[in-house]
Amino acid sequence: MGLVKGIKVVKHSVCNQFENHFFTYHRYVLQNIYEDGSISRRYSVEFFDRKGYDCVAVIPYYIENTVAFIGILKAFRPAIYFRKGYPLPLKDGRVYDYVYECVAGSLESEDRGISGLKNRVVKELKEEAGFLVQKESVFSLGGSFFPSHGQSTEKIHLFAVDISNSHRVKASGDGSVNEDLNTVCFFEINKVLKMCKEGIIEDPKIEIGAGRLKCHLIEKGMLS
Repeated sequence: MGLVKGIKVVKHSVCNQFENHFFTYHRYVLQNIYEDGSISRRYSVEFFDRKGYDCVAVIPYYIENTVAFIGILKAFRPAIYFRKGYPLPLKDGRVYDYVYECVAGSLESEDRGISGLKNRVVKELKEEAGFLVQKESVFSLGGSFFPSHGQSTEKIHLFAVDISNSHRVKASGDGSVNEDLNTVCFFEINKVLKMCKEGIIEDPKIEIGAGRLKCHLIEKGMLS
């Protein structure tokens, strides 16, 4: 049998009739084709594409007396608010009238290559957090990752930027009701990691980003 060398598409249907066309939902009936030429039985798969397919996330930070502070958003997300009415296998400890999340945004058609991704980071920082930064100050925090690769094709590209000398303006938002509720909170980097471990922060982008940024700053000799 060996590894999969291809996939035979038996049936494919698409549903993208949503109001804002933000997601495209796929339904497939497939068969795996293996290296030895054998073919699996038919199986069904469902997943979705985001508009723009991938997204960027960014950790804005500043250093004060060899201590790093990072900025995250305090936001409202209806999807997880509705969890309060679900018959969950393990009951949530609270109702999600807010959630801590990373500054992030979906890529648009013009966002291509590493330069395009950094352009999107700059735009999202202004839109969601009100920080005006130069693209040249944005840097990658390493390899990209899939947040839910069994259900979505989306990959997240993670960046950081020092906002010590940035200009601060009112966050412009994207015009949506809930983005207007966002506020930016700064926490010391070790406190952020502790909040992640304790489940106070539940966005994996923040935990991955804070951990990688801490390693980066230590390697550069910028943290005590």
